[in-house]
This record gives sequence, structure tokens and C-alpha cells, in this order.
Amino acid sequence: MTHPRMDISIVIPLCDRRTAGWNALRSAIGQAYPRDRYEVIAVRGRGIDTGEGGEDVAALLGRCDAVVNVDVDAENVTNEARLYYAGCERARGELLFFIEGHTVLVPEACSIIAEYFREHPQSLLACAPRRNHGESPLGALVSAHNLEHERRAAGRGTFSYGANSVIRRGLFERLGGLDARWLRQSETAVFDRVVREKIGIGSIDAPLATHYNDMPVRHWHRIVMSAGAGKWHYYNGRVARGEDLRAVVRHRVYVQANRAWAARLLYPVFRVAGTTFLLLALGTWRVGRTLAYRLYVVGLGCTDLSGFCRARIEAGRSGQAD
Repeated sequence: MTHPRMDISIVIPLCDRRTAGWNALRSAIGQAYPRDRYEVIAVRGRGIDTGEGGEDVAALLGRCDAVVNVDVDAENVTNEARLYYAGCERARGELLFFIEGHTVLVPEACSIIAEYFREHPQSLLACAPRRNHGESPLGALVSAHNLEHERRAAGRGTFSYGANSVIRRGLFERLGGLDARWLRQSETAVFDRVVREKIGIGSIDAPLATHYNDMPVRHWHRIVMSAGAGKWHYYNGRVARGEDLRAVVRHRVYVQANRAWAARLLYPVFRVAGTTFLLLALGTWRVGRTLAYRLYVVGLGCTDLSGFCRARIEAGRSGQAD
């Protein structure tokens, strides 16, 4: 049986909703764009509470074009990439638009995307700005860091799952698609392949979504640790293909931390330092935001490195690394 070609596939894992509730899913379904020209692929794993907040989530899911069930713990942030992978397998659109459970789309998002690619038919990948929402000190610090990343990406572009990147299916498949082995680093893996092939990244001027950044400190810690673990898997995956680790990593400290003895030594140091600097940042946010942000960046880096070290230690125990 053949299916009509969709313009846009929105892929949304139903996890990590933070303070957005079910508004990300609701915003995807309720786009001001012909409903037969885009599809919504919702992906859920175990542990999703669809009765939360009195919402009629079953009615929302019933309006999706597909609901993909994956037998993984959706509350475990290391499984996020597997949810995206399952959504990609089901999507049929010419353009793939990945969003998160805490990214609420503007009603015109699909219209903005379609108009951009109509005006730029040769474009294979485009990125857009997004608004950040953070009311707590932690949410405000995450927002500030997101904006700094966006500033750095200006002119060179980026690729992420956070409702600010749209990629043509043909390019995505040619680049090898999403590799769930790299965990939260899988989006960086796609971007690195784009850079290596010298593929131009277009720029969509209008924001497509609001990114909700408020979350418990514990959840932030799990996310950043998972990002560090993803770096370990991704960096060493490239080394296994014959690349020099020193040419792969962005900061040389990861080269040192990739040694078994160094990882065991550095893991508790980075873990304590990450927590300490984050708490200092949260405590100073209301009195000195510039200082608080600098402390936050140090805490973020140390926590990321502790996740990297822990992945190296676990790999050594399982025989994946010497």
C-alpha cells in the first residue's frame, strides 16, 4: 500500500516534559498548516504517566499520525536517542523536524519551515533560533547557556533535536541517520558529518519554538552526565574507525580522562566539583548573574567530564576498553 508524501514529519518523544506539561505534543498537533501535509510521530517508552495533571492524553495521542511504543524506560535520559531512532523509522516526510517533550512550537512553525524550503529549494538543512523559558535560577542559567551556544553557532549553523533544526530526509539517510549508540551525542554526530562533507546550513530567521528549561537539579545532573557518557561512546567510536582521539575531541582534558587510571582518579573529583560549582552558581544568581553564569559553565563542564569518566570506568569493567 502506498502512502501520500508528507511535507514535514514532526518526531516527538513523550519524555522530559519538564514544566511544559503536554503542550509540546499539543503544539505539534495544532499547527496552522494543512493537516494532511505534515505528520506527528509520538514516541513513548515505559514509565510515561499519561494521566498526569488530569489531561486527556489519550485524546491527544489519538490525533497523532502514529504512536510508536519502545520497550525502554523513558525516564532514563540515556534512552532518549532510542526513542528518536524509533520515531525516525516511522516518519515519512520529506523534511524531518525533531522536537523535545519540553519544546513548545509556535503555531506557524510548519508554515515557516515550508516557506523557507520553497524559497530555498537547494537547501538540505536549516536551523532556526528559539525562545527560552526559565523562571527558576537553574532554568535561567540553562537559558543563558542555550543563548550562548546559539550565538556561537551563528554563521556556521547547528543540528539538534531541540525544535531548531530541519533536515531533508535524503541528506539524513545519506549521512547514516541517527546512531543511538552515541546517546545524547547522536545529534552532534550528525552535525560533525555535515561539517566534514561541507554541507551548507541555511538559516531560518523566525523562532520555531519555546524551550522550557526549568527542571529539578537531579534531572539536570542526569542529563549532563548522559551527555558526558555520550561523548565517551562517540569519541571512542571514531577512534575505533582509525581516527586520532586528539583530533576528535574539542578539549584535551578528555584525552587524559580516557585513560583507565585517570578516569578512576578524576571521576570523583569532577563529580564533586560539578555539584559544588552548580550550587555556587544557583546561590549567586540573584546577586551577580555574570559571576553565576561563569560558575555554572564550570559546573556544567565538570559534570559532563564526570559522566565521561564514569562511562570509561564502566566500559573497562565490561571489557569494552582496556
